[in-house]
Amino acid sequence: MNLLYGRVPSGYVQTVPSGGVASALTPGLVYFFIAETTGATWAHEFFYMDQNKPILINVPGLCPSAFVGEVKPVKCGTSEPYVEPKDLEKLVQENRVQE
Repeated sequence: MNLLYGRVPSGYVQTVPSGGVASALTPGLVYFFIAETTGATWAHEFFYMDQNKPILINVPGLCPSAFVGEVKPVKCGTSEPYVEPKDLEKLVQENRVQE
């Protein structure tokens, strides 16, 4: 996975954060991104940030609650909160997307 974080491609507009620079990504956490564009389908994926690089993963049962405003993790198809697995490294090993 190639991730250009904090740089907006020519011809695009950054909406989140609306001003300033995006904060650094903390290793050891799972992140979700949405990339919208006109004239093409948009992309949305989960990735795990290890010490050196992002790793594209699937997260079974995790869905964002909304695409506008504050997004909270919920179990897909419900309004119940999603409980993060205690062992994220195991989650990554078992759900890594082969590129």
